[in-house]
Amino acid sequence: MTSKYRAVPMVMLAPYAALMLFCGFIPLLVSIREVANPSWINLEGSYTTLFRILKDFRVVPDLKHALFLLAVFVPFTMVAVLAVSLLLDSTPVRGNTLMRLIFILPGIASGGISIMVWMFFLGRHITWDGGNVQWLIAGIAFSSGAGSWIVIQYGSLRSIPHEVIEAARVDGCNRLQLALQIKIPMIARYIGYMAILLTAGAIQIYAEPALLTGWGLTSNWWSLNQVAYSYAFQTADFAGGTALSLDMLLPSVIIGIIFVVRTDFLKRDSYQ
Repeated sequence: MTSKYRAVPMVMLAPYAALMLFCGFIPLLVSIREVANPSWINLEGSYTTLFRILKDFRVVPDLKHALFLLAVFVPFTMVAVLAVSLLLDSTPVRGNTLMRLIFILPGIASGGISIMVWMFFLGRHITWDGGNVQWLIAGIAFSSGAGSWIVIQYGSLRSIPHEVIEAARVDGCNRLQLALQIKIPMIARYIGYMAILLTAGAIQIYAEPALLTGWGLTSNWWSLNQVAYSYAFQTADFAGGTALSLDMLLPSVIIGIIFVVRTDFLKRDSYQ
């Protein structure tokens, strides 16, 4: 391989590396340093703020909300996304490329459109029962994120070698067997990747409850992220807000590390 071709992957990776550095590692290092500063909940200032922040009376109810989303939103989204992606991949369509592009375009644009639709539904001219607001938030999160995940998982399904599918059909696999025994195992790493990000999104959810707060359906501390925001920007306690943010980050990091270590996620060839 010539030096010219060796440089191509580095050039393609450079934007991601820059974003990871300036939007990931540097903020993380600054946050770790900020936690040790004096806080309203820890006037002396130390890393014990990471534990003291969990004694806030708002944390336990918000943790229950996060667990609800983990139990309802994450599994339902994964099942729905995989079902639609598999159906789209297994459906023979004439004018294959154009028609499939038409099918996935709504998925690409669903996030912004769904927010506009929900803003209309949640207008002050309609009275909602706030007792089941967690289901409403789960529905908003699903409708705003499922479309993009369908596009991603459909792309992963299209990357499966055609020879593998044909060999399975020759062996007598029907469409259901192809989906459950061939396709899903071969895109398992992408499914795991989706599960990690959905889990992180459920724990760190902010936009959906904030949208409902504007209509008086939730308090301004319904989620853990809203509590962290209130610490940082309403009481000017950046150390406290940073501590809670790091506490929210920790479960996602642990799950991600376990997933990478226990699976072949980083293998170059996904079909070996």
